[in-house]
Amino acid sequence: MVRTFALLILALAVTLGGVIAVARSGSDPSTQRITYLDQGWNAGTREHFYYITQGTVIMPASWLAAIDAPDGQPLMSQGRMQRLGFVYDDASSPAGPYHWPIGFAIDNRTAIPTVGLTCAACHTGQITYRGAAIRIDGGQANINLDALKSLIDASILSTGGNARLLSAFERRAVRLGYPRNRIVADFNARYQGVVRSGAARAQIAATNTLAGPGRNDALAVIARILFNNAIDVPSNTNRGTAPVDYPYLWGISHLNWVQYNGSVRQPMARNIGEALGVGAQTHFINPATGALSPLPGRWRTSIPIENLHTIETMLATLQPPPWPQSVLGRVDRALAARGRQLFVQNCSACHGIREIPSSPGEEWSVKVIALQTIGTDPMQARNFAQTVYDGRKLGLSAHATAAEGLQAVTSAVRTQAYIDAHIPRSLWPQYDGYGRQDSVTAPCGYKARPLVGVWATPPFLHNGSVPSIFALLSDTRPRQFWVGSTEFDPRNLGIVTTRVPGGMLFDTSIVGNSNAGHWFANDTRPGRIGHRLTVAQRYAIIEYLKIASYANYPRIFVTHPDPEPCVGTSSYGSW
Repeated sequence: MVRTFALLILALAVTLGGVIAVARSGSDPSTQRITYLDQGWNAGTREHFYYITQGTVIMPASWLAAIDAPDGQPLMSQGRMQRLGFVYDDASSPAGPYHWPIGFAIDNRTAIPTVGLTCAACHTGQITYRGAAIRIDGGQANINLDALKSLIDASILSTGGNARLLSAFERRAVRLGYPRNRIVADFNARYQGVVRSGAARAQIAATNTLAGPGRNDALAVIARILFNNAIDVPSNTNRGTAPVDYPYLWGISHLNWVQYNGSVRQPMARNIGEALGVGAQTHFINPATGALSPLPGRWRTSIPIENLHTIETMLATLQPPPWPQSVLGRVDRALAARGRQLFVQNCSACHGIREIPSSPGEEWSVKVIALQTIGTDPMQARNFAQTVYDGRKLGLSAHATAAEGLQAVTSAVRTQAYIDAHIPRSLWPQYDGYGRQDSVTAPCGYKARPLVGVWATPPFLHNGSVPSIFALLSDTRPRQFWVGSTEFDPRNLGIVTTRVPGGMLFDTSIVGNSNAGHWFANDTRPGRIGHRLTVAQRYAIIEYLKIASYANYPRIFVTHPDPEPCVGTSSYGSW
């Protein structure tokens, strides 16, 4: 059964303080100038990452180009997409005939081209400062993915429910290449599906924590798709109460565990799960019987496995963003040197590079810090470990965990994709990513990755609940602040928390939004990890983080990977 889950350069050779290019953003001459940083990618690599399909499907490309939003204006208008946090590349980029934002890819593998989201949609950052825009390749995007999904559904409903709008849409879609003899029936089927799912969507929205700009409850979405949508078990629901920041991608090829809770080991398994969560087509069950489809078609999806390998290969060459002194100001090197000493004393025990010499390639052991130690919001780790599903259609138990389901499905999809793409079995370990095993766990904690380049990724903590590094290093933090602005605060390394169109008031009292934990304080509060830092010490650490690089970052060698809390112990799943 096919299920479509609709969620979802210019380069110059001269380097100036990390700046390698300046170009116009999009086709609108009033948009900000973009500063590109030297992150190890040339213009061709960057553009390939922006627009390479991973097999996700929103709808036929001609439909997305033709459909209007409920306000009567094109859904994909540049102003609307920018308000949703999407960013644009140079006008000469290969964004397809419609010049959509970075992250929208047209897939021409089928007779009717479709459009879906790429990795770059959620993992391309852009910050602004005094009229300049700074592109952060592999950084966390500021997009509001839930708002995009809601807008798409609302546009389908407003179009399908109005004969005049529907007729105009059909004419535009046909002009753009959609078969005239299919447009009426095909769009009506999509419209009816959105109508039928309205009550379920409203119920989910009412119980979820609003993600807003720059966040998504990714693991909950993936689990809901695998256990509910893809196998048609409506009783399999979960808690969407743990939205997290889109993680930054430089250095991930070295990490022995990914996801904020350190739950996924293998790069290919991670990427397949991500593509399924963002809307890849599946054929897991037979729509007539509700039973599993016969093999081998059961595990065939729209995911182009070779593209996922290409994306992972590109990301292995991505470097952290260097601090652009020509835009954000000069670095006080003496202060940064003092800040490095403070960082080594206070931060490197968890966030230092812990290289495992015996591993293939350069692999780093990422410490996963137990919830009771770090004290940060527990919902992402807790929801993933403690929510159970009826997985019998997948050959699992009636009380399967998300980890069990994710490993079973991604393993089967991966194997079938390798076979169908005629990838020699000898190359499977390379495609998997450095020969790493497909292991999915559910630790009771969060990983503490190295922080090179972290300056470019506000807000902070895994759930984006702290607006700046200065606030993170302090013993008090704002309880509420506005998110959505991309304006950067170079003094405090954070976002300027002013209200902007499309923004959201971040309330740390809401479930999943806690800003507690990771405290530097002189009391005995939960989640205290160190003594209170003076204001001068905080700014010294900040100055170091501006110029932290793999060359000057604290690094040690370890003989084996660090253990994950609660995995393989009697406390597993009980916290």
